[in-house]
Amino acid sequence: MTFAGAGLDRAAAERSRPEWVEARRADSGARALMLSERGVWMEDGRLVLVQPGDDALFLGLAGDLPVFAVDLGDDRPTHGQPAGLREAATELPADEAGLAAYAASLLSWHRRHRFCANCGQPTEPWDAGHERHCPACGTHHFPRTDPVVIVRVTDGSRLLLGRKPEWPEGRYSVLAGFVEPGESLEDAVRREIHEESGVKVRSASYVASQPWPFPSSLMLGFHAEADGGEPRPNDAELGDVRWFEPAEVEDAAAGHGGVFLPPPFTIARRLIDDWRGARAQH
Repeated sequence: MTFAGAGLDRAAAERSRPEWVEARRADSGARALMLSERGVWMEDGRLVLVQPGDDALFLGLAGDLPVFAVDLGDDRPTHGQPAGLREAATELPADEAGLAAYAASLLSWHRRHRFCANCGQPTEPWDAGHERHCPACGTHHFPRTDPVVIVRVTDGSRLLLGRKPEWPEGRYSVLAGFVEPGESLEDAVRREIHEESGVKVRSASYVASQPWPFPSSLMLGFHAEADGGEPRPNDAELGDVRWFEPAEVEDAAAGHGGVFLPPPFTIARRLIDDWRGARAQH
């Protein structure tokens, strides 16, 4: 799954010791990804890696080699170019795409949590960058990951797809929504599908997950069977939602018929393609 499988030992026990992190930073083999709000720095389809500076955040160990991430801010390196993570996902090897997603999520969290939510005072990086600590009140803050259910809903041979008004014309995907406080994943599946489309579902089952660094979500893929209700946009999130026959989905996958599916690196496309593959076997 794209953006997963960074393949690092995150060294959770060791990274809490500043002296251990500094020794890794001084390692001649240590390398750091470079990122900013413009994207991740790449060159010739690979990540640009540099020696980590004092402000680089520790990501983990690739074998014996320490890997860090640095936020460039407004600085611009002398080599490489920034690429958005969606663009990077189509070019980078799988392990480097996972590293880029991990680093982007962590750095984005640091940019957005510079002040304590408890007392409003400035916070500082802690635990090699995997926490922020408030010196004023002692509160520890941890990186936030937002869970999102993304659901392949079927009704016999048909597949439920919808589109947001702001998407390119003809783009359709499976439905998704954030999990709310006090809600199980299965409850979130039932609520989101009904809220967005009017369709009721049953027997929600987990399929797979994907880190989604925009800025820091976890997409939790489910399959569900419809249990009544006619699809219609029930809120402002969808401009259209309807059942698609298998032939329509196959045309969309082939780029025909004016309907377009999500890009191949997304879990949405994985859910759709797995459904297509299962049907082809019968």
